[in-house]
Amino acid sequence: MKKLIQKTTGYMAAAAILVSFNACEQANDVTPDAALSAQNVAEAHQTNSMNLHQTYTVQLMELNGSGVSGMAQIDLMGDMIEVDLEASGLTPEMEHMQHIHGFTDSNKNAVCPPMSADTDGDGLISLVEGIPYYGAVLVPLTPYPMADATGMVDFMNSFSITRAARPMQNNVIVVHGMYVDGVYDPTIPVACGQIKVMNQSGK
Repeated sequence: MKKLIQKTTGYMAAAAILVSFNACEQANDVTPDAALSAQNVAEAHQTNSMNLHQTYTVQLMELNGSGVSGMAQIDLMGDMIEVDLEASGLTPEMEHMQHIHGFTDSNKNAVCPPMSADTDGDGLISLVEGIPYYGAVLVPLTPYPMADATGMVDFMNSFSITRAARPMQNNVIVVHGMYVDGVYDPTIPVACGQIKVMNQSGK
């Protein structure tokens, strides 16, 4: 029970950090140039329709030398999305937070952070250091999966979304959680992938 309480408290703290650093996206001195081109802006307005049916793919690439990789598919159906995500290389038998991150300004494109995002020079991109690049949490992909004994997850669930998460291709998926100096950090980013349009099935 004590371990469960400690684990729950840690995740609540992590969630609080994710919310509290929403304002970091306003920091002009560290925010990368993620403005969309005029053509992409026009496409963004078009794909912001809440009647759109579209399919997206995501290739998850490792962050922080985690060795994590994977793929995801997102099926958008109006104001609902179905997310199918598979990943390997995760910390075995630990819960991994995963989110769709992005900016509420539709003219800004979320990106996966480069190692230059490590502003404190500790060799790791923290949750806070990544936020200026990938933005705030728009959709928590819950229930957060527990990696199996081999470090794999196979996740599928449906979610309602608001206009804040549109257009989907402006956003990224970020997976979190790995050991740092012998302590499991549930907030540290371990994989990230840009959401990309797979087809043009119409409005």
